[in-house]
Amino acid sequence: MNIFLAQSEAEDVISDELNNILENAPSTPGEALEVIVSKFQSLWTGMLQSLPIIMIGLVVFLVLYVVARVVSRGFGHTLEKTNADPVVSRLLTRVLKTILVMVAALFALSTMGVAIGNVVTFLAVLGFAVGLAVQGILENFVAGVILLMRKPFRAGDQIITGDFEGTVDDVDFRVTALIGYDGTRQLIPNGQVYSNPLVNLTGAGKRRSTVTVGVDYRDDHDEAREVIRAALVGLEGVLEDPAPEVLLTELGDSSVNFEVRYWTEPSIRSVRHTQDRVLAAVKTAVEGAGMTIPWPIRTLVVDGPVDVGQRPD
Repeated sequence: MNIFLAQSEAEDVISDELNNILENAPSTPGEALEVIVSKFQSLWTGMLQSLPIIMIGLVVFLVLYVVARVVSRGFGHTLEKTNADPVVSRLLTRVLKTILVMVAALFALSTMGVAIGNVVTFLAVLGFAVGLAVQGILENFVAGVILLMRKPFRAGDQIITGDFEGTVDDVDFRVTALIGYDGTRQLIPNGQVYSNPLVNLTGAGKRRSTVTVGVDYRDDHDEAREVIRAALVGLEGVLEDPAPEVLLTELGDSSVNFEVRYWTEPSIRSVRHTQDRVLAAVKTAVEGAGMTIPWPIRTLVVDGPVDVGQRPD
């Protein structure tokens, strides 16, 4: 019974409010226009009265914004002098600048007489709502922070992540930027870099390469091993430590195959150019020693007579 009484009382209140609005509403278009003009005049008067304090707030914000830029730039230069990772330095500088600009905006609003507590509450609610709407962006931001903390790579490292390969150029709030070997710039979401397997090609400071060299069965294979090893000694790009290795790994169809292992500087350019020199040096050394690098040979055995006739016109 009480529920029905409460509902009835609510309906009466709403009805009374509607009646008041209708009674006070302008009865003619002229009266309506007068009300609108009056409202705009009061709004304009209030804005003019508040204009000096608004200008002061804007000046305060501009001054603090310049200070924020100077401080963040100085912070970045300080990090560069400490030999910190350039990627980490850039991201930390951006985070500091963003925080300082937000503080400058809040201080300017406070100067204008805005209640900062209400603004902070509004920003918190807005941030929560926006966070739900842009979960992917937040995921990439968190993944970028984790990558910079764990440091699986540094600026200038050459990495493979997923289907992408290149040199690390930058990591920002959203993406990891790679420069491909063909000069293309690849932007990969941080979340994808973090969740996919990652290979750092240059992180260890050196890389091992392997090429296969085959010599004829009729050649002295122990001598061939020494000839190949000697061809690598002192060759440009081949590191002395660890020393190159020449291992007999296969008795192939047409040749005895050696696996030639050697170490180089880790960059892809060094790897490719050194491989070119290694293959050229090994071929020249083997042929210079009177040995043969055979090409594939196939022997055909025909069971029965073969009629070799003249090809018809």
